[in-house]
Amino acid sequence: MRACVSWLKQWVDPGNIEKLSEQLTLAGLEVARIEPAAELSDRINVVIGRIISCAGHPDAERLQVCEVDVGEESSLTIVCGAPNARKGLLTACAKVGATLPKMPVDAVAIRGCESQGMLCSAMELGMDSSSEGIIEFDHDAPPGYSVVEYLKLSEPVVEFELTPNRGDCLSMLGIAREVAGIYGRAVQHAGGRQVAAEIEDVLPVELEATGECPRYVGRVLQGVNHSWKTPDWIIERLRRSGMRSINLIVDVTNYVMHELGQPMHAFDMKKIRGGVRVRTAFQNELLHLLDGKEVKLGPDYLVIADHERAIALAGIMGGADTAITSETETVFLESAFFAPDAIRGKARRLGMQTDASHRFERGVDSEMQIKAMEMATELIIGVAGGSAGPLIHSVSEADLPRHEPILLKPSDLDRVLGDAINPNMTESILCNLGFAVEQIPEGWRTKAPSWRFDIQNSHDLVEEVGRCFGFNAIQPRVRTFLPDTQDERETGISVHDVKLRMVSLGYHEVVTYSFVDPTVQDRLIPEGESTIVLENPIAENMSVMRKSLWPGLLEAVSKNLNRQEKRVRLFEVGTVFEAVQRGVSHQEKRMLSAVACGHVNPRQWATTETPIDFFDLKGDLTNVLALTRDSSALTFRSVDHPIFQPGQGAEIRLGDRSIGLMGKLHPAHAKPLDIDVDLFMLEVDMQYLLHSEFPQFVDVSRFPPVHRDLALVVEEDVEFQFIEDAIRVSAGSLLKNIVLFDVFRGKNLNKNTKSMAFGLTFQSNLGNLTAHEIDGVIEKVIQDLKVKTNADLRE
Repeated sequence: MRACVSWLKQWVDPGNIEKLSEQLTLAGLEVARIEPAAELSDRINVVIGRIISCAGHPDAERLQVCEVDVGEESSLTIVCGAPNARKGLLTACAKVGATLPKMPVDAVAIRGCESQGMLCSAMELGMDSSSEGIIEFDHDAPPGYSVVEYLKLSEPVVEFELTPNRGDCLSMLGIAREVAGIYGRAVQHAGGRQVAAEIEDVLPVELEATGECPRYVGRVLQGVNHSWKTPDWIIERLRRSGMRSINLIVDVTNYVMHELGQPMHAFDMKKIRGGVRVRTAFQNELLHLLDGKEVKLGPDYLVIADHERAIALAGIMGGADTAITSETETVFLESAFFAPDAIRGKARRLGMQTDASHRFERGVDSEMQIKAMEMATELIIGVAGGSAGPLIHSVSEADLPRHEPILLKPSDLDRVLGDAINPNMTESILCNLGFAVEQIPEGWRTKAPSWRFDIQNSHDLVEEVGRCFGFNAIQPRVRTFLPDTQDERETGISVHDVKLRMVSLGYHEVVTYSFVDPTVQDRLIPEGESTIVLENPIAENMSVMRKSLWPGLLEAVSKNLNRQEKRVRLFEVGTVFEAVQRGVSHQEKRMLSAVACGHVNPRQWATTETPIDFFDLKGDLTNVLALTRDSSALTFRSVDHPIFQPGQGAEIRLGDRSIGLMGKLHPAHAKPLDIDVDLFMLEVDMQYLLHSEFPQFVDVSRFPPVHRDLALVVEEDVEFQFIEDAIRVSAGSLLKNIVLFDVFRGKNLNKNTKSMAFGLTFQSNLGNLTAHEIDGVIEKVIQDLKVKTNADLRE
């Protein structure tokens, strides 16, 4: 938002601009910069000139030799190539010796004709980045008068960087209200005067979507003379606001938008068939916009239509079929209130952003439509003549925004700001900002003005008082309080503890977006019904909420691999989101996810480079679960999941609960992600990692352990976990430990079988174990395994 000071002064006295910018920044309206209206600073040699005559250049078809009156005794002869140079035109003339922003002006001979100066475009004056011809001034501009003084080019222009919640400040009126609230001054200007109807022409208006458009104001203007040029003062104010002049009617609607904050639109009334209907678009309805694009709409878009087709995209852009042209005789002006939710995100979805949508998305004043219409009518008729019809006002009062009263207590101010603001000062600040304030015994019953969409509760009112009073004016005070301590259980494990353990294992923590690419997520996790789709995504590849941390981690792995990092170990602790009932409810879970590829250890002289495998990642997870003192209950079950390579995926179980998955990324998924190495990954539910078993004292046996080795031949598809569970059940409490120390396939074994060698440790707290007792246990284990897995003792 850009505001020139002379325009602001019509509404309120801003005082010293440097001081004001500091005050506004402290009040939440950050001033990004203050700069002059244009780069031109030569007040003497750049003046207004009137072209007395134009004659073709004898040696150049596109050049003209102009005689220019600059208010001196004799005119100047200037060679000019601008297409709009013509007799009677008032323009900017840089005399010999003038200094323009990018060049000095000297007397030169152009194709044999001496030129005593230069006729300037807005670009050459430093007023614009491009121009199609020399600048044109109003017919009453005085020749010889300084251009800098005439256009007030030395006055400061203030540029604000507004936060999205302050859409009310996207106008001169909005900035003036803030200045008035800070300095306790009155806003002086109140918009255009009421224009009496001179004709009876009206256009029927129907509000079919009252929730999206509860107020629509229109007016018919007849006999507007299109030959009239937009006044210089309007052109200059628009330019300083960042807009170019187009034509009188469009310039006036833009001017009103910047002055009052109310976007408007003008239609060629003769191109409107029947009347105006404000409705939602039909499915796949087509609309040709003013920028030349054709868009396909759906029922979630709001359109302005006539009785046959859509003629404008409500709150965003007008349609080409009803655009104003030089042949337009009757104009229909529109000034409407569109609900922010009906407009928000729609322009961005179509790949555009307009000044109108920027304002409607943030909320415009629902009481400003008639004032804006009156001001636009007054400006157009005042410049170009014509006759105005009566106001056409369609409204659904029940659907207009309503601000409920909010109770503000003095104790709220003291508690939040740390200082008791004088009650009279509090009431004065709120009144200056446009709030309705009623003093009651408990404090103040306040009601936000129609232009403030960001005021919801008493905290917002405290902020308003604090920022206008000045946070730097609040005296610091040390307040005593008792900390709200929570008892920490000895069995509790913090997320920080889990992260530290992962870092100690050589992993690097990353933080990825909660918004992910639906294509990647659906490929990795096909269960699409539980996906939460964003209504207004910031990008097409970030349009759904993540159901897993893997999509973000895999993207991070790909980026690291592309940067020649061959050994990558990453982890993330974050929230995943799944829809329980689509569009109604969802659940969130905090997960720990990790990925690893490359070698087990960093490259160094004392170790060999061994590629990481499934069991390395399994060991890391077991190490983390050791924090819970319950890792003995950790088991792994083979699982078929589309994200894993067949035979390389496992379900992670803690006791009888499934807590996650781990495995090797399927090559079919790795290739599209530009991952050309073996990548292993895991993901577990964090709720099972944040509680540990309380340490229990266990007697240390005074009797020696007994070790036995057991080599079994089993079918290829028999899992270690199943055998381990069976051995533990059969061996009973005497078995203290079991280790798989060898797996053999090949010679002397039948096809599709393997040999698995286990080391068993037995021990008793009651006495020495005899060979007879151990043999009995081993025999029972072998018999049970034969029944359960068809295992044979290897010879």
